[in-house]
Amino acid sequence: MPSTMADTVAEIESFLDTGIAAIKGLIPMIWVQSKTSPVQFLVSGIVILLSYLLLTISPPHDPAEPPVIKPKFPVIGHLFGLLHHQVNYFSDLFARNHLPIATLPIGNQKLYVIFDAPLQQAALKAKDMDAQSFMVDFVPRIFGVKQGTVDKLLGKDGVHPNIMGDMEQVFKAALSGDNLQKLASTTLATMADTLSHVDAKQGTKIPNMFLWLQSLLSRSTSKALWGEKHNPFKDDQVIDAQWDFESHMGPLVLGFLPSIVARRAYLARNKVQSALLPYFSARHYETDPSTSYFIRARTRLLKKYDLPDDELAKNEVAITLVATTNVLSTLFWCIAEIWTRPDLLQQIRAEALLAVFGNSQKALSGEDMGTRTITIPAAGLDAKCPLLASCFRESIRLASQIVTARRVLKDTMLTDPVSGNCYLLKADTNVMMPAEVVHRNTTIWGADAEGFNPRRFMWEELGPKVERQRKAAFVPFGGGKHMCPGRHFAFTENLALMAALAIGFEIEGLDKSKLKMGDSKRGETAKPLPGLEGGEVVLKRRKEWEGVKWEFSC
Repeated sequence: MPSTMADTVAEIESFLDTGIAAIKGLIPMIWVQSKTSPVQFLVSGIVILLSYLLLTISPPHDPAEPPVIKPKFPVIGHLFGLLHHQVNYFSDLFARNHLPIATLPIGNQKLYVIFDAPLQQAALKAKDMDAQSFMVDFVPRIFGVKQGTVDKLLGKDGVHPNIMGDMEQVFKAALSGDNLQKLASTTLATMADTLSHVDAKQGTKIPNMFLWLQSLLSRSTSKALWGEKHNPFKDDQVIDAQWDFESHMGPLVLGFLPSIVARRAYLARNKVQSALLPYFSARHYETDPSTSYFIRARTRLLKKYDLPDDELAKNEVAITLVATTNVLSTLFWCIAEIWTRPDLLQQIRAEALLAVFGNSQKALSGEDMGTRTITIPAAGLDAKCPLLASCFRESIRLASQIVTARRVLKDTMLTDPVSGNCYLLKADTNVMMPAEVVHRNTTIWGADAEGFNPRRFMWEELGPKVERQRKAAFVPFGGGKHMCPGRHFAFTENLALMAALAIGFEIEGLDKSKLKMGDSKRGETAKPLPGLEGGEVVLKRRKEWEGVKWEFSC
């Protein structure tokens, strides 16, 4: 048995050399045999050709690189595993090998996969690992923009500078201070209006809780982003097309005959782009004062890069999608977990009542609240409702199956900040960092890591050491300078909505036996399986809270 990684590599290389030498030695014998049996000659030749390819096609491996995980089937085994199991393949690999980082040979290429939380954090902060390279490859295929547009935005056309630095400043300004407050206030106002219109006697019948939340988030978020008057997503058909595109976009990555191979996503994408085009052509982002700072500033910046309106419409399909996709699933799972646990719901309800009303005896005693307006203060709920915040983070931990991708720009030594081990990452190699592996690691999260524990993020109960370890292993938003800029916005709106629901509403009929989390296909947060979204429910006002009108403050 090899005692070191270098010994392992030496044995592999020795095996390859021996195999190739053996094949070369067989050639004269087969040549002699071919004179008596042409059929055997043909069969033997094919066998030798395939054997030679299997032995020589693997990419070279430096002993300093991460250890190799050999595929079960030579050459294409890992590729088949990724296509068949998708992001779950990484979890399967970790369960079988328990390596902090590994090299996966795929054909004559290779892929690095980081399974260890501290190593993932080190990689996310590394200067010579780039996220933009994937834009060049995938944005034209997924969104249909021209390659020249991507080249302009990334400064590859020889005329324009790279837009990313200025765009980061747009995100920073849009998602902080007064701009963030306005965005959150407008989003929550639409949600408050929906809650206030729940019938006092009959409630609101909801055939599918997941789809109801999908509609609520899409309407409220798009109105806050694009403005009230000319919101391209006012039409429910456009919202439906957006989610149709999101659900079926996978084959678009191939870039091959999209109107045929990915027809459903292709048509849905065209519908959303057709709704966005008149918005940009009429310059509504400038004329409508209710348009968010984010859309206005972002569009002005993109216009500096000479983008025509049709290319702008194609590029901006992603905006509402990015703002709602992961939020939707985590909100759904948090509601599902809380409202199917009556004791937990009572604890969160009591916590939320104290956060909103302080020690108001009337609110806490269950007396009739009359027709008053109740305002939920969205700011600071994380600190005031630690159990609710813990439940939300726990829902994110379980549902988040993102795979953060980077490309190594030049040979880089990656050091594990805990063990001190160093690994050579070769230039022009892709790196994948699956969140599911670290989010389900029992060493970090405990023996019950596969299940929902509402108190898993109650920091005061866990102590500083566990808090540091778990925060480092909580990676649903990526990391480094590319960490999701909208995470604070999403946290604020979700906690506020759930606090209002806990205080003033019951969700009747939510069936735990009809709830099951599906597997992520492309690294997004996990949705419920079709038909297992909890069944038909009724959103009803709680007794003595029937006449309340709801508002949020930020």
